Amino acid sequence: MDEPLLQASQLLNLLLRYWWPFCRIMAVLSLAPIFNHQAVPMRVRILIALVLTAALGGALPLPPEIDPFSAQAVLVTLEQIGIGLLLGLSLQMVFAIFSLVAGVVSTPMGLSMAVANDPVNAVSSSPLLYQLYFALLVFLFFAIDGHLVTVSVLYQSFVHWPVGNGLHYAGFTAVIHSFGWVLAAALLIAVPVAFCMILVLFGFGLLNRISPAMNLFSLGFPVAITCGLLLIYLTVPNLAEAYLNLTRQLLDNLDLVLRSGNG
Repeated sequence: MDEPLLQASQLLNLLLRYWWPFCRIMAVLSLAPIFNHQAVPMRVRILIALVLTAALGGALPLPPEIDPFSAQAVLVTLEQIGIGLLLGLSLQMVFAIFSLVAGVVSTPMGLSMAVANDPVNAVSSSPLLYQLYFALLVFLFFAIDGHLVTVSVLYQSFVHWPVGNGLHYAGFTAVIHSFGWVLAAALLIAVPVAFCMILVLFGFGLLNRISPAMNLFSLGFPVAITCGLLLIYLTVPNLAEAYLNLTRQLLDNLDLVLRSGNG
């Protein structure tokens, strides 16, 4: 009966049990698609991280007992931030694919100069065509419950990469290989439209050789844009299927990254 109900050390351990998951969740939300958008204020992002930490904290594996004022505690905190940034970067790759596709398609269309301010992707501007793709991807993201998938990936990351387990080389190699996957996927999506646009421009080149007096700048530019918009109109219906396939491959890659934590 003389024992205290709650000691300071117990309270500190309880706070640490939620502090390290909060660091990882906050790092994921800083790079995950939609959550890192400029329209989502930092306060809302922190509130979402707090809610997820409170909801998942009780179901997560118990962290090791570490002195919170030691150098090991600082390293564990940095470890959680690193894992969160790694997962957030992996989740962002599908959106990066369509950013590359927009850049490749905009060049032969003559819309590479049509850019919009884009501080979200840490660049001063992005192709205007990407804004169209981004708007469609946002709807697809919520249509397939991408926000719930993100929460599921977060939970699985604590199961396979528990707090204090360290960063694994296999996880980094899987992410590095994913960059090549991003370039290959963007190339496969953009090649049909880019090839058709090259044929259109090649035809105008032949017309210029046949009739040098023809002003191709006044004729070719609107025709190239019209053909490009027609090709985009024909390929947009397949955007949902492409997004689903890429998301499925992304989750397979993430499964390899997470399972590397268990060797």
